[in-house]
Amino acid sequence: MKLSSVLCPFVATIALHASAAVADEAPTPLLSGPSAPTADRVEPPTDDPQRAIDRTWLYVDDARIPAPLHLVLLNNISYTNVGSPTRLGADTYYNSLGMNTAEPGAMIGIGGEMGIVSHVSVMTTVQIGFGGQGQISSGVEVPNPNAGLVAGVRVQAFPQAWKNTHLVVSAGYLREAWQGPIYNDDNPTCTPSQFARCWSPGKPYGDSGAFGQIAFSQDFVNRIRLAATLHVEHIFADGRDPLDVMVEAGIAARIVAGFRLGVEYVGQDLEESIDPGAEGGPRHFIGPTASLQLLRERLSLVAGPSFGLNAHSPEVLGRAAASFGF
Repeated sequence: MKLSSVLCPFVATIALHASAAVADEAPTPLLSGPSAPTADRVEPPTDDPQRAIDRTWLYVDDARIPAPLHLVLLNNISYTNVGSPTRLGADTYYNSLGMNTAEPGAMIGIGGEMGIVSHVSVMTTVQIGFGGQGQISSGVEVPNPNAGLVAGVRVQAFPQAWKNTHLVVSAGYLREAWQGPIYNDDNPTCTPSQFARCWSPGKPYGDSGAFGQIAFSQDFVNRIRLAATLHVEHIFADGRDPLDVMVEAGIAARIVAGFRLGVEYVGQDLEESIDPGAEGGPRHFIGPTASLQLLRERLSLVAGPSFGLNAHSPEVLGRAAASFGF
């Protein structure tokens, strides 16, 4: 028997199966959103890609939500140098708000987010602060430890097919851990020579509030990622600002695989940019970040220092965060 008569049917069978496999593969779309380039991510080789997460920002809210019935565990720890000028006329005063990024001392956040149905998830985070120093008011010390709460609903606005452009709208409840002194320049005894009288006494417990938030991110084909978050909140207590405004923005570049380097900016209490209100003026800080995705993108790690840009901001602030998808 000739060798060709044996090999020809074998080769033909392999070719037939290869052709069928190629035909079964769906073509990769070039566009995943309106005029959007290829997504800036490495597709995880996992049996359950819905467990993959993309939480690569340190302060900016990630504009993605988990798949239905999937959970993302969220943890972060922050440290602000104790004694930084976080309030006018005081060394360590700063309300321990649920969304505050600059409380003196250390703060640990522990929480999670679960997808409920397509495009909708719920989240909650307990924030525990400790190590802060100073008095809230005469004879009343900063609670140590202290705890606050954030809980809300997140809605993904854009279609799932859009892999590069993301928008998430959030709203919910927050509870302060404690309340620092409130700046009140309407007090008739508030003068440059009697600046301490411009502050109303604080208290060792906080108040409840509500927040709303919009998070946006865009990936580009050259591995550049841009993101921004607009956060507003209102505390239901006398003497507080009608609306507290925070803006976060970042840019990051994927260096290799799941490793990214970037820069993030935070502007807090921006509603007081023209006229100081309850918090005594706005705060700005900026710093570098590094993020790493591991375990087939189920684990995200991100960390970096930040530095104050004005006199009312913390001088140094460090934060690290870890997220894991189930």
